[in-house]
Amino acid sequence: MDKIGNKSSPKRRVLSALFGGTVDKTPVTSIGACGGTVTVDMQKAVGVHWPEAHRDPEKMAKLAIASYNLTGIENVRVPFDFVVEAEALGGEIKWVDKADAVPSVSKHPFKSPADFTKPDNFLEAGRIPVVLESIKLIREEVGDYLPITGTVVGPLSLGGELVGITNLLMWLIRKPDNVKQLVDFTSEIILEFCKAQYRWGADIVQVAEPTASLSMISPPMFRGYAQPALTKLANNLGGLKVLHICGRTLQIVSDMAKTGFDGLSLEEDIAQVKQLSGDVKVLGNISSSKTLIFGSPDEVKAEAKKALEARVDLLEPNCGISPITPLANIKAMVEARDEFFADKSI
Repeated sequence: MDKIGNKSSPKRRVLSALFGGTVDKTPVTSIGACGGTVTVDMQKAVGVHWPEAHRDPEKMAKLAIASYNLTGIENVRVPFDFVVEAEALGGEIKWVDKADAVPSVSKHPFKSPADFTKPDNFLEAGRIPVVLESIKLIREEVGDYLPITGTVVGPLSLGGELVGITNLLMWLIRKPDNVKQLVDFTSEIILEFCKAQYRWGADIVQVAEPTASLSMISPPMFRGYAQPALTKLANNLGGLKVLHICGRTLQIVSDMAKTGFDGLSLEEDIAQVKQLSGDVKVLGNISSSKTLIFGSPDEVKAEAKKALEARVDLLEPNCGISPITPLANIKAMVEARDEFFADKSI
């Protein structure tokens, strides 16, 4: 792979877009959303499959790079699941031997604040070393041509994985002090993992915080628990960072923009979000669950061009790329972007 970071390379384009610079065309990426970047077809194409690619750094790196080689999506992202941190903290993991299924937490490790303890060797626990080594291997392969995105789970969402989402929601109502202690604890865990990802070669860290969606909690709960923790993260990361929250978010977009992240990835209408996000860059907004999976390439293109017309900063799926997404539909996002800017230049 060409490792020359020329002015039109995907990495230059992506970083410039996030920094607010001039780009030749809007990047097409899957940096911000929380549904992943790898499909069953990609696994078949390179002969690397889940679940082994979740646990082997070389296979993880090879499969991540394939997402660019097979589709043109302009970034490489690891890991492929959202239970790495919970596993490292003692959560029991349910592994599924299927190419379209990700691991999940089957037994939550914490029951009360007394359990909120971090292993001394956290960065050596569970699959943390697998993720970090895969980032290093990807950097060696792609050089400065492609941007590398590391992914972590947000403070509230990691808290749900550690104590159970039902307990977390009950605590939000009945034991708010427990929640404050929990997000303080998870924020420190996430910050350590993020900084390690930067050190090992990531250009951008994405924080996926689905539990902070207004489909799960109220705006006052977001402002009381999630927003302070996310702000603390953003203020201490020291690198490019993107925040994703699924579902309904319009009532908290302006609050999300105040946390200090460089980009926001959401499922809401881009035109409305752009009115609320200020100078913070917006990533989106092609439907992951409908158009990308079940639509035709032409329908994907139509949705992509609508987002481009709304001046999206980075064109993306609105909640990641499902494992069952057809490759033709992913390629259609890149084709739509190229067609859009070709028409503009005429």
